[in-house]
Amino acid sequence: MKPWKRLLFYLSLNVIVSACTVLTMLFLWDQFSGPMPRRLLPEALRSIAAAPTPTPTQTEPGDTEPQPTPTADYLVYQVAAGDTFESLAAKYNVPVEELISVNGFSRSQPLGEGEVLRIPLHASASVIIDSVIGAGDLETERVLLKQRGEGELSLVGWRLEDGQGNIFAFPQFPQLILYKGGAINVYTKAGNNSVVDLFWGLDLPVWASGKTVILRDPQGNERATYLIP
Repeated sequence: MKPWKRLLFYLSLNVIVSACTVLTMLFLWDQFSGPMPRRLLPEALRSIAAAPTPTPTQTEPGDTEPQPTPTADYLVYQVAAGDTFESLAAKYNVPVEELISVNGFSRSQPLGEGEVLRIPLHASASVIIDSVIGAGDLETERVLLKQRGEGELSLVGWRLEDGQGNIFAFPQFPQLILYKGGAINVYTKAGNNSVVDLFWGLDLPVWASGKTVILRDPQGNERATYLIP
């Protein structure tokens, strides 16, 4: 057998083995991990069937190998009773249409309890606790939040906690939206709120060295923490 024919045979065999492995894993997942998203198995079958048979190519000296395409990171989530695309999109800061699209659903399809979804994880619309300034001094004490992603993020309904019962809830007005590169200060003292400065209205400082600042979204999920040095 000529070398190129032998190479073609091994490449074709590899495609067949890979296809069988993928189908076996999908079947086992469906049997032991709950139902899969609708259309996932049919789409996998179509993708495998449509995959072209590899043909041997000759590489000239000096040719560079193609770079791998970056892939998105996903969180695997099993749908609970009462979940909707809208509620999950708000919980994980993912556009509703993107969440629907990556899971092969349409707008009209309801979510069923136990179904498994892939939730995209990316840096858009994310906020961090950058620092705590003036800890222990009521006049200057404040928490600095910054937007580190590309999107925009509404902070209405979010809250800051110290883990000891002190909670600051972000007000509904003014409407607080962090844009790319944006920042906002949360002062412990009393004052007049603006779109860049918020005031807790306390008479005593809250923050001190060794305390942890916790930022939670409206659903109570922990979105950022900061240990005060």
